Amino acid sequence: MAHFTLEEWLDFARNTLKAKDKEEMQGHLDTGCKRCTDALKLWTQVRNVTSREGAYQPPAETVRTAKAMFGIHTKPRRKAPILDLLFDSALAPSMAGVRSTATIARQLLYAAGAYRIDLRMEPQVDTDRVSVLGQILNSADPTRMIEPLPITLVQKRKIVSSSRTGTFGEFQLECKLSDRLRLKLRLPDGVGVEIPLLEPSKAALTGEVEAHDSKYFNVNGADRRQGTRKKV
Repeated sequence: MAHFTLEEWLDFARNTLKAKDKEEMQGHLDTGCKRCTDALKLWTQVRNVTSREGAYQPPAETVRTAKAMFGIHTKPRRKAPILDLLFDSALAPSMAGVRSTATIARQLLYAAGAYRIDLRMEPQVDTDRVSVLGQILNSADPTRMIEPLPITLVQKRKIVSSSRTGTFGEFQLECKLSDRLRLKLRLPDGVGVEIPLLEPSKAALTGEVEAHDSKYFNVNGADRRQGTRKKV
């Protein structure tokens, strides 16, 4: 005896067959075929369950309880503070009678909320490398120890150097001289910070340092506007 396939019995249960095919399959069932009868019974049960599932609505009280529990375990998104440049030695006027030098280190001080990020960039003499030294402090409580934090130097999307802060929030990195370096770190409160290093390398060696106004930068590496001004 030839049997019909499971797919055909599914179509039979869903009532999507042509009248001629449905009549032929019904005649097969009337012969008492247990295999095909069981197949039709299975698909009929599946059809009944799925039809009831679409019409099901959970109790309103259950929905409110689930939403309340989700709200408890969801942390509010922190608003990223503005990253301000408080000091840049390249913008400070030179002392009278003192000529500038192309190999002088550059000092930068940033503020991100209650935290201060002190940076010093020192091009190494007779090499193509630059050292980046820094320290992260909590200005609200300078004596408070900061747990070790990951620090990375990035050029475009490539990490060129990485380290971690020490006991007093200090760190040091070294990499080859290159443009468009960015310092990436995450503050103890979990806010990510990305600092453009203001062309500290090749430009510093040639004496053509390009400085940016502090208001152009914020936390998470977003530039608030595009703009530069040349030091004279």
